[in-house]
Amino acid sequence: MSKPMHQVRVAAISKALPGIISIDVDGDLLDADGGVAAAPRSNRLEPRRCVDDHVKIVLPGPAGQAGSDSPEASPLLRTYTRRRYDPATGAWGIDVFVFPHGGPGSSWAAGLAVGDVVTVRGPGGHWQLPADPGTVLMVGDPVAQPAIVNALEALPQGARAIVLLEEGPHRYPLPERPGAEIQMVPSSPGGSALVEAVRRVPTPAGPWWAFVHGQADMVRPLRRHLRVDRGLPKDHMNLSAYWISGRDAEAWRAMKSDFNRQMIADSGD
Repeated sequence: MSKPMHQVRVAAISKALPGIISIDVDGDLLDADGGVAAAPRSNRLEPRRCVDDHVKIVLPGPAGQAGSDSPEASPLLRTYTRRRYDPATGAWGIDVFVFPHGGPGSSWAAGLAVGDVVTVRGPGGHWQLPADPGTVLMVGDPVAQPAIVNALEALPQGARAIVLLEEGPHRYPLPERPGAEIQMVPSSPGGSALVEAVRRVPTPAGPWWAFVHGQADMVRPLRRHLRVDRGLPKDHMNLSAYWISGRDAEAWRAMKSDFNRQMIADSGD
């Protein structure tokens, strides 16, 4: 079931990080006239801070008219990890990576101004690390860096993290956490070098979990590897394929359910 759409107002925009546009919105939802909705506290986006916390931005334009129930007007959506969240006010923020090839999301972010109204769907995400996870294997390609940082920030004291990140055009700030070992892996077609790097990681002693986000061609073989070769229980994993090579976001969204079913079947689940 689709999550409801909300309108929020842009409170701040920063381009302090090269190639990244940081966008923060205030915590109030807006009514149809652009004013603060009645009972704003209860109407704020759900106050969750899960590791895979994300929202879908409804982009403006003919295919992205927010709130339309017409089947001919499917919203143009782009998904972003919520990197910042203030439970006291409901304010939150995302970081948009701008790539040389452009794209609807990059164009939207570049044209945004403080005070603009943004339509969002969500938030989504439900996964939280246990209080004592032992070791957490964190794997991501360049677009998954915000989610990996969420995972690092959620790492409980005393836990260990093995982080493998594929190199990309953006230098995203990673928090320093005791017990976190970070390895940068060269970029490769389909994330094959990242897959092989994970295969070389010794299986942790004691309890362990896996958080794997990125392109589909990387996530699919890693799920099979973790389930079949390593015997990791499926409830100890959070895997998400954001995109697939050669398809735009709309084409990927149309095929994602079938892809996920096939990926699960690959592991015998």
